[in-house]
Amino acid sequence: MKSFSELNLKKEIITVLDSLKLKEAFEVQEKVIPLIMQGKNIVFTSRTGSGKTLAFTLGFLDKINKKLGLQMVVLVPTRELCIQVGKEIRRVCEPLNLNVGMLYGGREISDDYRTTNKRNHVMVGTPGRLIQHINNKQIKVGDVKLIVFDESDQMFDDGFFNECVYVKRRASNDAQLILSSAAITEKVRNFMENVIVDYEFLTIGSLIPKSIIQEKMFCDILDKNDALLKLLSEKRFQRAMIFCNTKIKCDGIAKFLVDNKFKVKAISGNLTQNERLRHLDLFKSSRINILVATDVAARGLHIESVDLVINYDVPTRAEFYVHRIGRTGRTDKKGHAITFVCPEDVFRFESIERDFELNVKDIS
Repeated sequence: MKSFSELNLKKEIITVLDSLKLKEAFEVQEKVIPLIMQGKNIVFTSRTGSGKTLAFTLGFLDKINKKLGLQMVVLVPTRELCIQVGKEIRRVCEPLNLNVGMLYGGREISDDYRTTNKRNHVMVGTPGRLIQHINNKQIKVGDVKLIVFDESDQMFDDGFFNECVYVKRRASNDAQLILSSAAITEKVRNFMENVIVDYEFLTIGSLIPKSIIQEKMFCDILDKNDALLKLLSEKRFQRAMIFCNTKIKCDGIAKFLVDNKFKVKAISGNLTQNERLRHLDLFKSSRINILVATDVAARGLHIESVDLVINYDVPTRAEFYVHRIGRTGRTDKKGHAITFVCPEDVFRFESIERDFELNVKDIS
């Protein structure tokens, strides 16, 4: 493991990192930063919590001219990820007098003008909202020199493939392109080969850390609630996340657990942005210790010390399994993930095990 000072970053950047008590570079930072500094296009896979936001930010900081406007754009699939990535980038940019804006859907577009009226050097945004401001001439991307497509597998699956192509075309022809993805899906490969074309490809680390204990429990669908109560009563944990596949089920599980005296909140697409953030704050501050979520919450949430992940439902897509259990075992801490597998789920879960070469222990 290298120190940041060994990666040829400028002295003022090292000073900022020192003030944040960031000394040693994670693997993704060690491998990606030098390539970005060399101006290469990069496609890489890495797991959640691997430190990739700092990787693509630090690699480009030396190239940002404070006297100019927007030079770096980061596209993300969800507003939650937008806020998290934006805050992480601000941590290192603000001490260097570099402005970072955030634009995402779910709020009035007029609320964005406080952001777009500033001279931002870096913009983090969801594709739809970003394009609205580009087309309304509130943002100029013609001089952007770096575009990052973060969590691209989810972004493309959520229908933002064409929007990402559009943003790339509106930027300068020589803009450097960085794509990060947990899995190389068909749409990601299409984008790599037909939009980025010339790139370095990196597979960084294991998608699922060895520090996460993975277990499965075979049960009938009508027995899931009883199994859930038993697990939560027997397991020792500080924070647990429970994942299911629908908003209705998410709210139902949360109510069921509240009725059984657990401190629980749900986070799903039924909530407003303020409600989601309020529930996340309660969870992070340990005023509640269980969060029930749909896959909207499986990515981009920076929550430390999640001890236990329970997949109440087998996820609908294989890569969702990686993102869900990636909520625990962050930065190589120990984690525990348990998946309920009903008879109708067996084939799908076996496919997940096969795709990711897993050996999940049966604890039925």
